[in-house]
This record gives sequence, C-alpha cells and structure tokens, in this order.
Amino acid sequence: MRTFVSVVLLCLLAGPSLASGEEQILEPRFDLMVWTLVIFVLLFLVLKKFAWPAMLEGLQRREETIRTAVDEAKHARAETERITAEFKAQMDQAYAEIPKLMDQARKDGQRLADEMRAKAQADIQADRQRLRREIDVALEQALQQIYTQAAQLATLISAKAIQRSLSEEDHRRLVDQAMQELQPTRT
Repeated sequence: MRTFVSVVLLCLLAGPSLASGEEQILEPRFDLMVWTLVIFVLLFLVLKKFAWPAMLEGLQRREETIRTAVDEAKHARAETERITAEFKAQMDQAYAEIPKLMDQARKDGQRLADEMRAKAQADIQADRQRLRREIDVALEQALQQIYTQAAQLATLISAKAIQRSLSEEDHRRLVDQAMQELQPTRT
C-alpha cells in the first residue's frame, strides 16, 4: 500500500513541473488521474491475487532448488575431501610398504641365490663322486686287463720256456692263481 501512495504522490507532484509551453502533456487532469488510479488499483489487486502467488511460488521453488544444489555441492565437496583423504592415506601406506617389499624381495633373492649356489655345489659334488667312481671302475678294469695280459704273457713265456703248450684249463688255473697272488699286494 505504501508503494501505491508513493506512486500517486509522485504523479501529482511531477505533473506541473514537467509541463512546458503551450502544450502540457503532463498537466494534472482529475478525471484521468482517477481512472489511472482505479486501473492501477484493479491491476494491482488482480496481479496480487493471481500473478504474485504463482511468481512467489516459482521463486520459492527456485530458491529451494538453489538451496538443495548448494547443499548437494557442500556434501559432494565433503565427500570428495573424504575420498581424497582416504586415497592420500592409502598412497602413504603404499609408499611406506615399498621399502618393506624391496627388503623382502632382496631377502628372497639372496635366499634363492644361496639355494641355487648350494644346489649347484651339491650337483658338482655329486658329479665329482660319480666321476671318481667311474674313474675307479675304469682303473679297476684297466688293472684287470693289465693283470690278465700279464698273466697271458707269463703263460706264453713259460710255455715257450718249457716247450709245451698249456691246455686252456691249465691256462685258466694259472691265471686264477696269479690273480689271487696279485690281489693282496694291489690293495
């Protein structure tokens, strides 16, 4: 209502000062002023009854939407900060684990190298023992051959010396005797 009174007073006071010369456009005329006020009041009442509630409702909905959006933005910011803090904590924990993992990897590598070295040494030792056995067997066979050949040679020489030939059975018996005599001296 104050607005209405202010507009009416403004029209009454501004009218005579704006008129100039012969033609007075804003000369106050009572009938025109009354109709203007009636139309203004009617328009004001119609707008107040029909337009203002809809406009106020729309503004209130918009205000509520904006308030909800601001609350959601605050919530999203808080959630983002929380997630960022969790991620930073997880990253710090992961960075703290790296030296432990590297140390464990070094220990595992050293242990694996030691195991491989021990296995290689065991394999080398087994190969040495196998080779020694093979050498011993080969040496035994070579000595056996040498003894056999020596016995045959001795038999041949003795046969020539006595001018007779030994039978195969005599020959074997002499070789076996020679072998038995030689064995205690060999070991």
